[in-house]
Amino acid sequence: MDSGGDRLSRLGDTVLGHILSFLPSTEAARAATLSRRWRHVFAAVHTASFRESEDPLAIGYRWWKRYDSNYSRPRDEDDVRAPLFVTAVGAALHGRDRGARAAAVPLRALHVAFDEFGFLGGDAKKAVDGWLTYARYHTGDALQIDLRLGDDPICKRAYTLRPRVPDDDAEDGGGQEQDLGPHDMDAEESEDSEDETEESEDSEDEGSASPPKRMRKDDGGYEAAGVESRSPPLPAEPGEPSPGLTQYVVPRSLFSCDALRALRLGSCWLDLPSAIALPCLDTLHLTRVDGRTGAVQRLVSACPRLADLTLEACSGLTEISVVDARLRRLAVRCCHKLATVAVASSELRAFEYRGAVPGPSFLTLHVPRSKVSFCTVDLCGAEQADQPALASLVGFLRLFVGVERLHLTSARLGCGVSHAHPSDGSHICNWECVFGHGIISSTLELPSFPALRNLELTGMLPDGDTTVITAVTRILQRTPSLETLSLFFLPEPHPVPKNHYWCTDVDEEGLHAAHKLRYNQHARLTVPPDVEIPASLTERTKEINLVHYQGAMAQRALAKFLLCNAPVVDEVYCEFAPGPLLMQTKLMAEVRGWVVNKSANMTFF
Repeated sequence: MDSGGDRLSRLGDTVLGHILSFLPSTEAARAATLSRRWRHVFAAVHTASFRESEDPLAIGYRWWKRYDSNYSRPRDEDDVRAPLFVTAVGAALHGRDRGARAAAVPLRALHVAFDEFGFLGGDAKKAVDGWLTYARYHTGDALQIDLRLGDDPICKRAYTLRPRVPDDDAEDGGGQEQDLGPHDMDAEESEDSEDETEESEDSEDEGSASPPKRMRKDDGGYEAAGVESRSPPLPAEPGEPSPGLTQYVVPRSLFSCDALRALRLGSCWLDLPSAIALPCLDTLHLTRVDGRTGAVQRLVSACPRLADLTLEACSGLTEISVVDARLRRLAVRCCHKLATVAVASSELRAFEYRGAVPGPSFLTLHVPRSKVSFCTVDLCGAEQADQPALASLVGFLRLFVGVERLHLTSARLGCGVSHAHPSDGSHICNWECVFGHGIISSTLELPSFPALRNLELTGMLPDGDTTVITAVTRILQRTPSLETLSLFFLPEPHPVPKNHYWCTDVDEEGLHAAHKLRYNQHARLTVPPDVEIPASLTERTKEINLVHYQGAMAQRALAKFLLCNAPVVDEVYCEFAPGPLLMQTKLMAEVRGWVVNKSANMTFF
């Protein structure tokens, strides 16, 4: 400051632009107000990142389309004007070239995320075309494009528990299909109804959507230099789906970009050209992406260097095959119509799955099982109790016996021993397998994971579940090399009525203020007498994590059993659920007393 400036301002434009590239573009542009030195630094920013945060009431007809049945949507895409967010993105991109002392640096990444009600079609379609064209013409050797035109959740299947009923009631199905959560209908039925609604909307839009027009000079200032006129979509064959009125159709020119390294699309329609040329693409992330039959498979097959593939909520996808690729990570989430997945990559190291219980022939790995070191299995929706489905789940887990990290998520955490009474009168001892997803016969035992070092179990643990210790013990007996055990307790949903959005008698503030923290110092935390302490817990486990610990009787019994039988543990992490400080203090003192190694590092939040 003594010499008339600061050290940061003395850096070159390239260095300052690289620093500002880690900020959202709206914040990076504000640096121009610091001083004259910073006025043109925005032209050196190589990453453009925008996220819409406008009020839904101010951005068009979709809000009223959803909540006002008397409001009809426009039949012409030009009737919808672009929101302020679209105009701001276009102005920021072209502002990199205006008034700069030198040419703008090549663009490395473009990230644009609309909110749930943001993308309406019309002028916004033409604007997005201009952004993609700008990115292609102003890129260098590598380009990343992240275009998410909707913020809807990828899956609406909520985790719901099934009540534990007596055997007599179970024979005639009494209470078996009743959920304890706020959703009355089965998750699959709700998903089918959602698909039917989407198909009906698409059929209404079919034939009414016209190809986007060439951007004009007076379209709000988001015309880019060198914008190419969009070619008309390929003609649809009879019975083929077509894009809706407000659905964005990705231009075919994007799939011929040699510099494209990473591509993430959300809520878009694929209009693929006859020849796809993406020689450098190694990361592909598709969320709610539709297209004609086989469009996703064609795109995946045309990427010879694909290393990271993520498919989320692609409703029209029924099968996918990845062969002759360098695939290292594959994630399939909530593609509920997907029946078969075939992977022939010898480089596969991580696999993630979210959805219903996969079928027996869902996944085919043409690689050695020991190569996959990380696996995530998330079973969304209602708790399963079907014998064939659970047998298929056990077979699915056998594909990953060589993993080192395993994350298992379902509606119920932990499971226990029960006794079924078959029709022939014999008594077969059954045990609920795999993080509480129903009952499996003793002949369907969990596979052994000899190399597993990190295990995470996520799910709800009701206070009346007294068999969780036995179930977790059986799981730990299959992991002889386990070093880190993490338990994530999901909160049980509030009993909110289905029409609570229109009901004035519901105390919303009281529902959100209610906490789940519980503590009863007189409760008896009993352990089943036939439980055998796993050898991995007493000899190898060095870290135990309890996340969203609520202090219910079942959770306390499980935590006490684990901590009291882990003498070599040297790291304990416990995160409490929101609640009174006095109750959290009592639970913290109780957990400290259970830890055998008093010199262990204990962290509480």
